[in-house]
Amino acid sequence: MTKSQIPNPKQSLPAGRQVQNSNFQSPKLVIGHWSLVIIWLLVIGCWLFPVSANALNNPEQKVAEVIKGYILTKYPDWSRDEIRLTFKFAEKTFADVGKLTEDTRFRVLEIYPEFKPVGNVVLPIEIQNGENIQKILLRAKVEVLKRVAAAAKRIKKGKVLEASDLKLEERDIALLPQKYFVELYALVGKEAKITIPANSTLFEWMLGDLPLIRRGSEVTILVAEPGFTIKTKGQALEDGYRDAEIKVKRAESKKTIIGKVLSPTEVEVKL
Repeated sequence: MTKSQIPNPKQSLPAGRQVQNSNFQSPKLVIGHWSLVIIWLLVIGCWLFPVSANALNNPEQKVAEVIKGYILTKYPDWSRDEIRLTFKFAEKTFADVGKLTEDTRFRVLEIYPEFKPVGNVVLPIEIQNGENIQKILLRAKVEVLKRVAAAAKRIKKGKVLEASDLKLEERDIALLPQKYFVELYALVGKEAKITIPANSTLFEWMLGDLPLIRRGSEVTILVAEPGFTIKTKGQALEDGYRDAEIKVKRAESKKTIIGKVLSPTEVEVKL
């Protein structure tokens, strides 16, 4: 077979097949093409939407930490309790401030020494960006959460407390008087001085120790002087506790006298 008779593979293929082959692209070339497109889009995106690596993403969280530190400086006893802050309209307030970075400093301004930053409050905050200083007012609800003693059910006046009458429950103590209870065992055996509604926080003024002598009960009145002792029957005019003074009267007299409680049945009177 001569050289001119050797078939040419390209010439032997059908015309349709040759068109298909002419449009074929290498996979490597396709991948390279899309890589260039992605890089170009990233460059354009960064130019249109610049992002500062030092931008402060959550100013509310940072300010909350500063406020909590300020509160604990004034009330260190709350260091073991949960301090919860709920801001109002903070997003708009920070939007009006402008650009904030991780280097931005916040400080709670002292209004007056007696200011108590709890409850629903307006907190003056100083914002420092380098030499630029701004002041804003942040509305917030500040709660201090603690587990305290509460009435598990309605407790009638005069009832001696049992364990089933009590429960520990989380309450906001920020504005409560410092006369609540955080343990239950010390309350069992105390007497309710008033009727206490269910779920009420228990305070010292609601409860008391059981009196040694009940009002209206019969007692022995002792008049003790050096060399002699006189005993007479009498009546307690009020509840009495050991070593405390109460009003009593003799059985045959309406005159009120003051005596010291010695026991559940004895009151000592000094002449």
